[in-house]
Amino acid sequence: MNSYIADPLSRKKIRQLVSKIRYAMGLSPEDYFDVVRFLEFYLHEVVPDFHIEVVPIVEMPNQYALTFPKTKCIKIREDVYDGAIAGNARDRFTIAHEIGHLWLHRPGNLALARNSSKEDIPAYKDPEWQANTFAAELLLPPEGTQGLLLDEIVARYGVSYQVGNIQIKNR
Repeated sequence: MNSYIADPLSRKKIRQLVSKIRYAMGLSPEDYFDVVRFLEFYLHEVVPDFHIEVVPIVEMPNQYALTFPKTKCIKIREDVYDGAIAGNARDRFTIAHEIGHLWLHRPGNLALARNSSKEDIPAYKDPEWQANTFAAELLLPPEGTQGLLLDEIVARYGVSYQVGNIQIKNR
């Protein structure tokens, strides 16, 4: 089975990158990140020719969203897009994850890891781990969790309990 391998990125490096994005948006670590607003109104400013396609569920029945770095496109299933607008934590994370792929995995920094399984690839070179980490850091900067209970974190940042727990552990 073939897998993809990305240029190495640590959590620290991804955190620094995301901090710059949040700072450029005028957000502090305590602020909620409006992922749909970023997707619709700001991403094209830093990724020229970027576009979004919101597609019917029947077009992508087994995928929530996909990113195509070569064409600078993120395809999102309409129920996921609508859920993100409504503040659904999973859907917000899905879109942030796809933004992570677009931002981190430009053509030329991904390679096919032939005859390698996902288990053979260290996390810091795994494109999925990188996109998940990007999404978690974008939606919930760990420094914003200081002094908050998990329920408060989930309510303030619009993330799942799983993301909240991961970010608390990675402060």
